[in-house]
Amino acid sequence: MTWHVFIKELKDSIRDRKTIFLSVLLPILFNVGLLFFLENVMMNEKVEQVTVAVDSNTDPVVISWLQELKELEVELVEDPVKVVKDGDALVAFIADADFITKLEKNEIPSISVFADPTSTKGGTTQDLISNVLTIKKQEYIAQRLADNNIDPLTIEPFQINIESISEGDDMSLYMISIFAQLIIVLAVLMGGLPAANDLFAGEKERKTMEALLMTPVNRFHIIVGKWMTISALSMLSGIFSCITFIIGVNLFTERLADALQLDKNIGFFTVSLLVGIIFFALLISSIQMIISLLANNLKEAQNYISPITTLAMVPYFVLIGVSVTELNSTHFMIPFLNIYALIKQLIYGIYDVTSILLVVGSSVVFIIITFVIAYAMFMKSKWVLGKS
Repeated sequence: MTWHVFIKELKDSIRDRKTIFLSVLLPILFNVGLLFFLENVMMNEKVEQVTVAVDSNTDPVVISWLQELKELEVELVEDPVKVVKDGDALVAFIADADFITKLEKNEIPSISVFADPTSTKGGTTQDLISNVLTIKKQEYIAQRLADNNIDPLTIEPFQINIESISEGDDMSLYMISIFAQLIIVLAVLMGGLPAANDLFAGEKERKTMEALLMTPVNRFHIIVGKWMTISALSMLSGIFSCITFIIGVNLFTERLADALQLDKNIGFFTVSLLVGIIFFALLISSIQMIISLLANNLKEAQNYISPITTLAMVPYFVLIGVSVTELNSTHFMIPFLNIYALIKQLIYGIYDVTSILLVVGSSVVFIIITFVIAYAMFMKSKWVLGKS
């Protein structure tokens, strides 16, 4: 009987064009568009020039230092700070007019670099200019030491090397990890949402729930059938999102595909991800049932689900700054957090059976808890029929 309820509700949901768009077409379009954005915009190595307003009285030698940087477009002006405040440049550069003369006399000339602290490009350009000036400064120090017959090693007691423990394109892999978590989890969250709202709050609003309960079908079979319908649509959306993501990375990108290297472990990667999607879909569907049962109509259900969706994004931001080597058992046992952690681990090529089992085990526990709550609510007319 449960199967008949499931098939009936699934057919009704699929007949709704909105469900097909949200569960199937939207994840495909979103993923393909996002991958093109990552490859052609975020990972584009084309140099974008930034305008730097330089005091026209600046020493020509100092100006030549800035012109060595292909990222900078030097513009000589009378008042560099005013130009930046007017929005015609991102960075203002002011140096002593007799900069080189002071250096030759062993005096200490000054350089000031101004930028808006709220501007990312401005801050980046400041750092770029600072790095160049530091290099020039070290060159002058080395020259002065040589002129005084002093070994430069005298003032350099040790050397510092900052290196990455990862191999390959770290930035590409990082970008894939943060966006893969987002698009796959959102696809599962949104895939079954229209059906969840309609199968409980919608039926209460249309007064069709009473007729359904008057049938000889046991309430347990009814709620399980509805739960399976919502879960199936969530799984469908998540799986389509996963498939389009994998295909899109390999067909439409170069740097992202090289960083991901799915061809080496495509089987384990896909199976593990699908396991995570399936159990996450079952859990989120139970929660959506509870929310829909609390609401008396569709509008109220939509109002309830908005803050829940926002809360579901909190683990995403928690894990953004956590490296894959920092993940521990706790991350894979907390609901919602565990699916983000699993996706991140898989993207970085770490295939740990223990992590997958922890995700499945913890998800099963919370699925049982949330479904029992939903079933208890469904057994009471107060929740299943609403204010009517």
